[in-house]
Amino acid sequence: MAIITSNWSTDFLTILALALTIIIFYFKSTFNYWKNRGVAYSEPNWIFGNFYDAITFKKNITSYFCEQYNKTDEKAYGLYIFQRPYLLLRDPELIKHVLVKDFNNFVPRTSADIKGDEIGRHNMFSMKSVSGWRYVRSKLSPFFSSGKMKNMFGLLDQIGDQLTEQVKSHVNDSLDAKEIARFYTTDVIVSAAFGIQANSFSDKEAAFSKVGKFMFTMNLRRSLELLCIFFWPIMAKIFDFKLFSKVGSDFLRNVVMNAMAEREENNIKRPDLIEALIALKNKGTLEDSNKTEDGVANGITSKDDKPPFKLEGDVLVAQAAVFFTAGFESSSSAISFTLHSISYNPEIQTRLRKEIQTVISRNGGKFTYDCLKDMKYLDACVKETLRLYPTLGFLDREALDTYTFPGTNITIDKGTAVVISLEGLHRDPQYFENPLIYDPERFIEESQILPYTYMPFGEGPRNCIGARFGMMSTKVGLIHILRDFEVFTYKSPPPLEIDNKGFLLTAKNGIYLKFVPGTVYST
Repeated sequence: MAIITSNWSTDFLTILALALTIIIFYFKSTFNYWKNRGVAYSEPNWIFGNFYDAITFKKNITSYFCEQYNKTDEKAYGLYIFQRPYLLLRDPELIKHVLVKDFNNFVPRTSADIKGDEIGRHNMFSMKSVSGWRYVRSKLSPFFSSGKMKNMFGLLDQIGDQLTEQVKSHVNDSLDAKEIARFYTTDVIVSAAFGIQANSFSDKEAAFSKVGKFMFTMNLRRSLELLCIFFWPIMAKIFDFKLFSKVGSDFLRNVVMNAMAEREENNIKRPDLIEALIALKNKGTLEDSNKTEDGVANGITSKDDKPPFKLEGDVLVAQAAVFFTAGFESSSSAISFTLHSISYNPEIQTRLRKEIQTVISRNGGKFTYDCLKDMKYLDACVKETLRLYPTLGFLDREALDTYTFPGTNITIDKGTAVVISLEGLHRDPQYFENPLIYDPERFIEESQILPYTYMPFGEGPRNCIGARFGMMSTKVGLIHILRDFEVFTYKSPPPLEIDNKGFLLTAKNGIYLKFVPGTVYST
């Protein structure tokens, strides 16, 4: 007997029609979100929303958001990533409210919180728990203080000497600048974080170098995993995707746990991340944790409050993992993109090399931490590189409560995603004249830069905690190359071909350059 009518085929068609009606109604109601709020938006695809070009890797995620940014002149623009509404902010004042003024309503990122991925969900970068993020951030902030950076300088300088020797042994050869920069940043991060000599220059198959390259080589599956973790959480949870690959997670877990155990057993002290993690595990704090420099409330709000979780196991490994990830990729990209940019700008390269040599010469021929402060043009060059090539080309936040943007009639619901295109802002001609031209001069007088239009490390309480370390690492690497060598490009000037599968901004086929002994301007 049929259920609805007297005929099974009629019942089937009736149920099918009802199901289709419900589906159509759901999608229509979902995709009316921005229309109902009077926000300009792009018409979405029913399956992918506006995300088709990104999820199919026709565009790099950075380029995708930049393209959306350029579709309108409105202060904000509505997108749909699959069925989820995203508000793309274009106006610096609205951005300021999200990142700083009303930060407490926009603390979480939009990434998935996958319970089986303890390293992915407990690191400072992607952690969604507000109390958890504040707790870990306040505990680790002292490790990235300016004083700690000065203490690490000697270590970076020693590895910089190895970088110089590596270039010297390949003079006049075609070298992939990204690869040699990765050798340098791998050794820097591994030494600063784990107190281990990675030996990347002498052993191309060294464990850290090999695992690092594996972690950041984006094949189709890995790229899809990361896009789902950040933009399609339900799929990430269904397929149990991980922020860090299993190989990378297992390797880093083994290194961190063994290093901590050996240090404690033998009472070894060394001013690195492992030492900081041991202090957090045993004491719950660092010695100078009452001194924070990044504006995050220190520790827990009152004596009666309990920590949201214990600082042990994978919670500690998670911090080491994100430190390794950020340092390995961001600094190597900044170094290689800077070398590429000055390779076709000889006047800029000459001025930069003169400054490096002059400052070191004035210091009696010694390169010290204080020399970095005097290299204003180097600072401008690195900042200009990060303007054109931000390592992570977007910032994302999630509203904790219903919110109306000041000065507008735009109201978003709790849970709505907000995204900021860094490449869009950094290449916007209303903020940067001739935005596609590599011109460090624009950063000599930084007061001319409109706030919240240039944010390679983010802004506000959830900015990049390792920004100081990243800038120092990048500058030291560049100094050790450019003090002695000039760099030339084998190919035409930009645009470089960007890897569409890369989650971070990276050149698709490497950055091949020629290094030759350079002119000595100052002795």
